[in-house]
Amino acid sequence: MLIEIWERLRGYDKWIQVDARIESSNLEEIKHYDRYGEPEPSSWESDDEIVWTDKTGLEQRADFRVPEESPIYQLIDGAIVTIRYNPTSPEEFYYRELLRTRVHTAFKLTLICVCLIGFFLLFITLFIAGDRSR
Repeated sequence: MLIEIWERLRGYDKWIQVDARIESSNLEEIKHYDRYGEPEPSSWESDDEIVWTDKTGLEQRADFRVPEESPIYQLIDGAIVTIRYNPTSPEEFYYRELLRTRVHTAFKLTLICVCLIGFFLLFITLFIAGDRSR
């Protein structure tokens, strides 16, 4: 429901709907290190190239990257997905599942930041309250 409202607000509902093909899908390992430089478990991302044909018959291409938690991480070369592209600028595309992935990632990061700030404020409050009781 909210995504349809977002699409109407942004005008994506007026863009041309077309089937697109995943031209290439390459997995990339993202190495992580702790603050001492020691290796931590790696994560993976899929670096994809998508191809579609616009209404003039020209082939359009775009790249996108998704983390392994994304439902579209599993897309493989040759997979067909439904996208919308901007009729006035055919190289611009909108892929609903890609938006969902980006919103989910942003939500997770926001939640982590809010929790960290909350713990920091709690720590400060307890520290000040403990200091006043002396």
